[in-house]
Amino acid sequence: MISDYFQVVEKKTTEMKIIADRAIEFKEFDIDEGLLRGKILFIDGSSLEFLEYLKGNRPLKYRFHYMDDKGALVFRYDNAPHHQVATFPHHKHLPTDIIASRPPRLIDVIDEIEKMVS
Repeated sequence: MISDYFQVVEKKTTEMKIIADRAIEFKEFDIDEGLLRGKILFIDGSSLEFLEYLKGNRPLKYRFHYMDDKGALVFRYDNAPHHQVATFPHHKHLPTDIIASRPPRLIDVIDEIEKMVS
């Protein structure tokens, strides 16, 4: 159920000490379909803007845009079909490159950021 995933995200983002502020919108369209979107501000001034649209465990559309405290790109995951990589359409933007990636979940991205901020 999508509400179970929403509860996991809510719990994780309220308990993490690296999160200074957050605004997350949860929309449930069906028992297994929903959307999360919002922004998370981290204690070092960096931020994550995101959208994650899921049906079951499958991400239909996502973007996770992580920026440093000056607004410069650190990384961005998305599945817009505009880069030819081995994992098309899933990919990760870095400041100087675009690489293949698996589709992450919001929780995965927050875990990745935690390693960078800590």
